[in-house]
Amino acid sequence: MKTRIAVGLFCLWALFLPATARAEWHEASSDHFLVIADQKEKDVREFTERLERYHSGLLGILKRPSEKPSPSNRVTIFIVRSAGQVQKLAGDKSGWLQGFYSPRAGGSVAFASRVDTDGSYISQSEQTLFHEYAHHVMHGASEWATPRWYSEGFAEFFSTVRFEKDGGMGIGLPANHRAAELNYAVDVPIEALLDSATYENRKVKGYDEFYGRSWLLYHYLQMSGTRPGQLTKYRAALANGATEWDAAQTAFGDLKVLDKELKAYLNKGKMRYLPIAADKLAVGPITIRKLSEAESAMMPVILESKRGVDAESAKVLLPKAQAVAAKYPDDPAILAALAEAEHDAGNYTAALAAADKALLAAPTLVNAHVQKIYALSRLAENATNADAAWKKVTRAVTALNKIETDHPIPLIYYYRSLQMSGKDISEVAAHGLERALQLAPYDQAVRWQVVQQLMDEENFGGAYRTLMPLANDPHNRSEDNPAIPLLAEIKEKYEAQLAAAQPPAPASSGK
Repeated sequence: MKTRIAVGLFCLWALFLPATARAEWHEASSDHFLVIADQKEKDVREFTERLERYHSGLLGILKRPSEKPSPSNRVTIFIVRSAGQVQKLAGDKSGWLQGFYSPRAGGSVAFASRVDTDGSYISQSEQTLFHEYAHHVMHGASEWATPRWYSEGFAEFFSTVRFEKDGGMGIGLPANHRAAELNYAVDVPIEALLDSATYENRKVKGYDEFYGRSWLLYHYLQMSGTRPGQLTKYRAALANGATEWDAAQTAFGDLKVLDKELKAYLNKGKMRYLPIAADKLAVGPITIRKLSEAESAMMPVILESKRGVDAESAKVLLPKAQAVAAKYPDDPAILAALAEAEHDAGNYTAALAAADKALLAAPTLVNAHVQKIYALSRLAENATNADAAWKKVTRAVTALNKIETDHPIPLIYYYRSLQMSGKDISEVAAHGLERALQLAPYDQAVRWQVVQQLMDEENFGGAYRTLMPLANDPHNRSEDNPAIPLLAEIKEKYEAQLAAAQPPAPASSGK
C-alpha cells in the first residue's frame, strides 16, 4: 500500500474553533483506556473505539500480546474543550501544544483537546495522543533505554494513523505534519541525530528538524526494505552495552552513505505504510456513562489535581474543591477528590477524614483507598507512636490490594511502610516492589527504589540492568544525572562479585 507525502504548513484552523460554555462530561471505560471527555456520548464512544483499534494495531505490529491490565493500570485520558485549556493545564506558553502525557504508577494520565472522529484522518490532538501512547507502550516493551532519536522516531512512526471506514486502519503513513520542519527548520547532521551527546553540544540551537529526521530514519529503516534487520542489530548492540555512536556504526555502517540515502528517501514521490485489516483489530466492550452534576462540577479541580500541583497551586485549588464538596457533601467521588486536594495542600488529617467518609458510602472506591494510603503515610512520618501509625498504613494497603491485586500503589506503600518503620524488608515486600515496576516500568521513582533494594541484596547484576534506562535516559544525559556514576559503581561491584565467584585456577604441576 502506498500514499503520497505532501509539503505544507501545519493546519491551524482547529485551534480557533469556537467552544460552547456548557460542559457535557462523559466517561468511557474500555479494556485499556478510561476516557473522560467534555464531548457528546457518540463522539466519546467513537474516539475510545479508535484508541482500542490503535492499541490493537500497534501491539500487532510489535508482535506483542495484548494483555488486559487491571483497571488502575489503564491510561486515563482527559479530553477538554480547547487547545487553550490543554496549554493552561500544562503551563505552556508556546500556543502550539495540543496534548501531553504524565506517566506514573497507578495513575498515568494524558490530556488533549477535543477530537473529531468523522473522517478517516486523525486530528492533531489525536496524533499527539497516539505519539505519547506509543512512548507508553515502548516503555513497557523493553527494560533497555533507547536513544532519543529512536524513541521519538518510533513514536512519530506510530502516530501517523488513518482509520478506514471498513474498520481497518493504516499505521506508519508519511508524516505530513513534519514536512515543513524537514524542509525549512535548522538542519540536524546525522552525527548529531544518532548521538545524544553530540546533539546536546551542537552550536546551533533552537527549533530544528530533530523530530522530522527521527521519523524519517525510523521509517526508512522499517519500511524501505533496503536495510533489513539493521534496526534489530542496532538495538541488540545497545542492549549489549555499546554507546549510541558505536551501535550506529556497527548496525548502519558508513553513516555518510546512510545520510545520502535518507535525503533521497525524503524526496521520493511515494512511501509505503502498514495496512491492517479490520478482522485483525480487537476493540472489546466499551461502557459509557454521563458524569453526574456533582462530578461535572468537580472536574476543573480533578483536572488540575491529576495534572499535578506544587505547594502554592495546591493551596489555590483547595478552596475550589471545598466549595464543591460543601454543595455535595455525601457524594463519595467528590469526597475522594476533596481528599486528594487536602492531601496536596498538606492537610493530611482532613484528607484522611474525607477519604474515610467516601469509603463509608462506597467501600470499593479505588481513589478513596489510594488517598487514604497517602494520608496515613504522611501522618505516620511524624507520628509519636510510629509503629501503630505504620500498621494503619499496612491495613489500608491490604484493603486496596484485596480490591485490585495488581494496583501498584499498595505494592509500593507496603514496601515503604516496612522501610520507614525501620523493619526488615520481607521477601514478599521486595517481590511486590519489583512487581510494581513491572506494572509501571515508566515510573522513575519506583525504578530507583527497586535499584536500591537490589543493591541491598547485593544483586548487582539485577541492579545494573534495572538502572540502565535511567543512566541512558536520552532526555537526561547531563553530567549531573545521578544514575550515571551509580551505574559505574554497580558495574564495578558486579565485576568484583563475578571474579570472586570464579573457582581458583588449578595449580600447575612441576617437576
